[in-house]
Amino acid sequence: MFEEFKKIDHRIIRPINGNEFFITSSLLNLTDFFPKFSIEDFKKRAQENLSKIKVFNYALKKINNYYFWIEKPFKIHIQEIPWKEEEELDHYLKSENKIILPFDPINDEEEKDVLLLYNFKICQLQKSNQTKLTFSALHPVCDGRTIFYMFDLIRKIINGETLEPDHESLPSFDLKEIFTNLENPSILEDGNPPEPWNQIKPLNILPKIELPIQYITLHYLFDYPPIEKFCLENNITIQCMLMAMLTRATRRYKNLSKETALWVGTPFDTRSSKYASEEHKNKKFYCNTSFIFPCVQGQNSLLEDLKHCAQQLSEAKNTKDYIKHIMFGSTIIDPKTLEFKPKGMFPSGHHQAIVNGSNIGKINGNKPLFQLVSLTPFPDAYSHVYHSYYTEETLFICSQMPFNIDKLYIDLIKEEMDKIFIPENIPKY
Repeated sequence: MFEEFKKIDHRIIRPINGNEFFITSSLLNLTDFFPKFSIEDFKKRAQENLSKIKVFNYALKKINNYYFWIEKPFKIHIQEIPWKEEEELDHYLKSENKIILPFDPINDEEEKDVLLLYNFKICQLQKSNQTKLTFSALHPVCDGRTIFYMFDLIRKIINGETLEPDHESLPSFDLKEIFTNLENPSILEDGNPPEPWNQIKPLNILPKIELPIQYITLHYLFDYPPIEKFCLENNITIQCMLMAMLTRATRRYKNLSKETALWVGTPFDTRSSKYASEEHKNKKFYCNTSFIFPCVQGQNSLLEDLKHCAQQLSEAKNTKDYIKHIMFGSTIIDPKTLEFKPKGMFPSGHHQAIVNGSNIGKINGNKPLFQLVSLTPFPDAYSHVYHSYYTEETLFICSQMPFNIDKLYIDLIKEEMDKIFIPENIPKY
């Protein structure tokens, strides 16, 4: 398959598939702060080490207005950012509501139709005497979890370590190698979307905003130890807390009764599936995310809300909806004609009763700031999603949103956030 495309350019591996089609217009940024290091030394060592890792030796080439994966030897691209006080951590966090985040992937200097997948931005901070490093990667090569792993490799380079070669290859177009332990493999050939897609009720949750759509990301920091203690004592997860936060705030914003069902678009790491192949379970790179859509209703207290979210999340995880979701996504692009042929509409908060939240999990870092930056895939549509991640000391919650989204909605979410992620407040509500 795809031999006819390789005649156009021998470097071609395959076209992007349906899942990648939707995320090629998204960048993941990860920033952290380090004891000051030499940019030139880092550039040399990063080039030497990252070039040994296969995932860094890809790019995307546009042919007839469609992207193809190609093999392209890694060449590091670093932008040196001049110092100004706004680059310092404390000042940056206070100013995030004014900082428009550009979607700025890098095109190859010699091949303008080739999109590079990685970029580094480095600023030498004068006030704190630190080096601020931002690593950007196009979404098809990573998800919220794997970009933190990639950043761990960058930390090793900064610390003077030498990386071992890694030959983990690109997933196939149809992804059928992911799930090899199914008792009924016909689900891989089904081609229909998961049942929840048909169950989610119509509702316009996201407020309309004026164009153009320009994104900001806000970060909220909480002490992690009391959150961990609460979760262990009550058999609650941080994902449940995000679900309760978003659904409670949305009911208040839309004046909905607590009985109104809301669905939560929840990323599911397919590497954790009991049906995943051993090879897939050991994947370290690429976007391995599918989705489940637990349905929740309001309860009589905040603690009951949290426990209800935990129950609904557990039930959704025990379905095979995430398998159908990712396999359906891979089939909406015809591999021969590259035509877009969806059999259903992806759930959207613009038209349906759905909110989106994702807990990435435990990560390494000093003060890591995660950002998702997107182009708008459809007219009058935009992304609004909350992510969380944590170290031993700190839980980070970040929200991608248009800068001119209705402030009332954001304020209501923040109110629910403070009720939930400061656990001593939970019994009050």
